[in-house]
Amino acid sequence: MKLRELTIIQYQNVSSTPQVSKLWLSLASFKQQLEYLAAHDFQLLSIDDAVDFMERKKSMENGHPISLTFDNGYQDFQEHVYPLLCQYGYPATLLISPLRVGKSKKIENTEVPFLSWNALRDMAQNNITVGAFEDHSLAIHQVPEALLKQHLVDHKKLLEDQLGVEVRYFGIKEGIPNPALQELVTSLGYRAFLTQCPTYRRPNLSWVGRIQVDDDDFNIFLTKISNTYLFFKDKKSWRYIRKFKLDRVGHRVSEAYDQLRGIGKPTG
Repeated sequence: MKLRELTIIQYQNVSSTPQVSKLWLSLASFKQQLEYLAAHDFQLLSIDDAVDFMERKKSMENGHPISLTFDNGYQDFQEHVYPLLCQYGYPATLLISPLRVGKSKKIENTEVPFLSWNALRDMAQNNITVGAFEDHSLAIHQVPEALLKQHLVDHKKLLEDQLGVEVRYFGIKEGIPNPALQELVTSLGYRAFLTQCPTYRRPNLSWVGRIQVDDDDFNIFLTKISNTYLFFKDKKSWRYIRKFKLDRVGHRVSEAYDQLRGIGKPTG
């Protein structure tokens, strides 16, 4: 299984107003990242092709394989991300709770709208894989198991009924499913459970660890799509790197380097 050779990126949101949440990426930074991927040796894969690659059902002769996923399903995706993906011809995965569709959520003092069913239907027919997302956006150990099981069943049916496409992926903020949930995921027809690394365990399709990108520092993005990062991302040693904040030291060094070169954070 080629999990160490594939980068799966996790975005919480890409917005022209990234100051709303510390987990949101600025639109300018996202544009810079896409430009870099387009100009260098990367192969953008749909999540289906990515899983095929993991299972050795798909080969990759040239380029570093990478797959883009977006959580929550905010309307910003339609306004900012989707047009850019169409421009580059890149596939992506969008994870959304059907209970949020057409509604809004207050983050800090800002009312943030979610995508509509019509927008989702259009995207599902145009290179965007729509998957289910845990409505509470919590780590898996924070969600009551009975509720999570219900969402695994209900979210899949609601999305499939509305979109007319098969839903094969379920995402959550972080954590990995226990054996009972893994069995349920498989029995319901889900192909993979998308979580956030690090999981501190050898990954498999029951918990595909994704690398979250939420920092405007371009050097950090380059680090996160590197083979070195892939090597460490699910290892137990990462726990100690995070515990002693060595990753943050790297971030600060990168930011200081940018400042010395006169490079500020992208805006917009």
